[in-house]
Amino acid sequence: MFWGLIMEPNKRYSQLVERSFHLSMASLDVTGANDQPVQVMLCYENRNYLLCTLKKGTIFQVPLDLNFQEGTKIAFTCNGFGHVHLTGYLTLDEDLDFGDLEEEEEEDEEEAPQLVKPKRKAVESPAATKASKKLKKQANDDEDSSEDDDDDLDMDAAAAAAESDSDDEDQTKLVEADDDEEESEDDDSDDEDEDDDSEDEAEPEQQVAKSNKKKQKQQAQNQAGKKQEKQKLVNGKDSSKLDLSKQKKNKSEQQQQQQQQQQNSQQTKRRTIEGGVLVEDLVVGNGAPAKPGRAVTVYYTGRLKNGKKFDETRQGDGFKFQLGKGEVIKGWDVGISGMKIGGKRRLTIPAAMGYGNKGSPPVIPGNSTLIFDVELKKVH
Repeated sequence: MFWGLIMEPNKRYSQLVERSFHLSMASLDVTGANDQPVQVMLCYENRNYLLCTLKKGTIFQVPLDLNFQEGTKIAFTCNGFGHVHLTGYLTLDEDLDFGDLEEEEEEDEEEAPQLVKPKRKAVESPAATKASKKLKKQANDDEDSSEDDDDDLDMDAAAAAAESDSDDEDQTKLVEADDDEEESEDDDSDDEDEDDDSEDEAEPEQQVAKSNKKKQKQQAQNQAGKKQEKQKLVNGKDSSKLDLSKQKKNKSEQQQQQQQQQQNSQQTKRRTIEGGVLVEDLVVGNGAPAKPGRAVTVYYTGRLKNGKKFDETRQGDGFKFQLGKGEVIKGWDVGISGMKIGGKRRLTIPAAMGYGNKGSPPVIPGNSTLIFDVELKKVH
């Protein structure tokens, strides 16, 4: 929760701390200040301590890191000409028990409904059962008839039955009709042989007929194989090899496009702008953009290059200032410009765009590179 105090010059502000708070920043209101320095003092246990010295045009804002506990008696004063804004935030109670929250979350997880539906068992379709019954029937008929001729017919009928139900019925009828004709021919030949009493002559005729049928089927298979080989060849080249080369080419093009997109996205997310400020968009917002001259409100965390945190505002109303008006360091004015509400951005600010050679003692040494994680909350 936000904490703030606006001090008029040469006035004393005494208080008994009712709730513990953290003092983060002292800022000079440049609109009513002159060129004389303004000192901010803290009175604690009957002794005065100098917190910071502010001056229009040079040092108008100083980060602080002070914690005041509940029940402490303190007083703030400032001399010179100009109003001083002290800002910070209230600290959380240490008595808050987070164990209850964790237990409630675990109970919610146990009561979460199951989102995965049970899998259904595969059921054989009526068409498949019908085709399988026909195949079994044809197989039984083929075992009773000749082995060589009827096995080939069964394979043809099975392939036709797998394609469609209508083709299955037509082809099975044709096969059965052919079988009936062959059986009738065989019966007729047997009857004639019995009438003539020449069993020795009937056997060679059947063997000749079987050999002729085998030759015809073999020729048909050879012709089908030649057609398949012709289909594979396209302009004298193997179509399968052409397909593989096309697939490899498409994959390489896709990989190049993905790499290019990744490079473009990295360049847009991380870039160097005016004054050598490095900008890295962690989250791109979708609200109104921050433009120079507009008032903006942000949450932020400031760290040195070694990772030490020197300032933070992550609660309450946040930190509000006019963008591009010199109310903050130059690195903020150029680095926050262009952000959208809801966006998060990391700013790596060199010393020249921050607090320069002098720094901001005792928190920020001279020639310090500053790293800020900034979240844009509002654009006014």
